[in-house]
Amino acid sequence: MIERQDRIELDERFPFQIYEVTLRAEDNANDSFHWHDYFEITLVLEGAGCYYVGSHSFDVGAGDIVIFNNSELHGWQVVQSEMKVLVLIFSGALVAGYSSISETEYLGPFLERGSGFKNKVGAEEPCAGEIASIMSDIRGEWRQKNMGYALMIRANVLRILTMLVRHYHDSDRDTDLPAQKSRALKRMQRALDYIHDHYCEKLTLRDAARTIYMSPNYFSHYFHSATGVCFSDYVTLLRIRRARALLENTGKSIYEIALECGFPNSSNFYRLYRKHTGTSPRSSR
Repeated sequence: MIERQDRIELDERFPFQIYEVTLRAEDNANDSFHWHDYFEITLVLEGAGCYYVGSHSFDVGAGDIVIFNNSELHGWQVVQSEMKVLVLIFSGALVAGYSSISETEYLGPFLERGSGFKNKVGAEEPCAGEIASIMSDIRGEWRQKNMGYALMIRANVLRILTMLVRHYHDSDRDTDLPAQKSRALKRMQRALDYIHDHYCEKLTLRDAARTIYMSPNYFSHYFHSATGVCFSDYVTLLRIRRARALLENTGKSIYEIALECGFPNSSNFYRLYRKHTGTSPRSSR
């Protein structure tokens, strides 16, 4: 078996990358395995293949997700002509220091391996579809690099990591995080889910805090610690992202889009849109 280190250099200021790769049958790894000093989450977009991790192997197809830590030897084989994958890589520094929850708790699925652990999260798992959707959003942020994109990416990576913690918590009770840690992760996930469901409505800090039974003041601190951005900016960035898509892909008026995306009036929309994107809604259209 040939072993090699994959040496992708990540930016120390923002140690993250996401990219799409087409793996072809003629390039199959066979007996060549590699490892890297960053964490990896890969989503299979099209095709089918087989991943090898140490002495284990598992078949994958569209919608399946595989994760690798920063020391595992792994390789792959494509069973059709080609397999397209979306690869998200990051170092622990991406999540360290931006949350009241420690880095190792978010990285539990990568670092703590129980007897029932599997690197694959199958497409049939409840969390797989949502993780795939978030990865698609992250790819859009990474490509467009609009104002605040790094904050949005970090927040969404934390959402994915929380989902993975919950998934492996449920699938292997032997690797349960301590109850207090698990509750903290689940509390924030409920709030984020609520925000993503209601950000186009009249959404207040009090509304979000109520979903996890916190006072508004404490929730404000808790949210900023967990996501690296204040509540109001997070909601505004979600609204602007949706507004930008509507500006580019529909014929709705700017006033209609402002109201549909949760802005109280068009002047407020113009001001915040320019602040966060550096251009006007009309220019984006």
